[in-house]
Amino acid sequence: MDFNKQTPIIVRAFHYDLLDEPEEKNEVNVAIRQVVATADDGTEDAGEAGGYYEVAVVYDVTPDEENSIEISGVNTQVVQLLGYHGDGQDLDQETYRLLSRPLVEYIETLTYEVTQVALEEPINLDFQPNF
Repeated sequence: MDFNKQTPIIVRAFHYDLLDEPEEKNEVNVAIRQVVATADDGTEDAGEAGGYYEVAVVYDVTPDEENSIEISGVNTQVVQLLGYHGDGQDLDQETYRLLSRPLVEYIETLTYEVTQVALEEPINLDFQPNF
C-alpha cells in the first residue's frame, strides 16, 4: 500500500532504566487510529486521496539480561494511506509492518545510542512488533 508521511517520527516517550534484577519483557505493539488532518489555515483536509492515520509503536523491553536494562516508550507518525478510507483495523500484517518499521528502527537507534553512553557498550536490538 502506498502512503505519504505527513509528520516526522515523533518520540513521545523514551525511558531507560538500569535494573537490579531483570524481568524478561519483549512487548512491542503497533496501534493505528484514524485522525483528521488540518491545513495551516485550520481547515480540515477531506482526505480525498486517502485517509489520515496516526501509527504508534508502544514498547517495553528488557533486551539483554547481561546488562539488565529496560527500555520503554512510544513513537508515533501520521501518514496518509493513498486510496484507503477504512478505519485501519482491516489492514493486513504486511501494511502494519511497512508502516511501523521506521518507528521500530527509531527504538533500535535510541537504544543503541543511550546504551553506548550509559554502559560504554551499545546494545543492538532486533525485534519485530506484535500486530
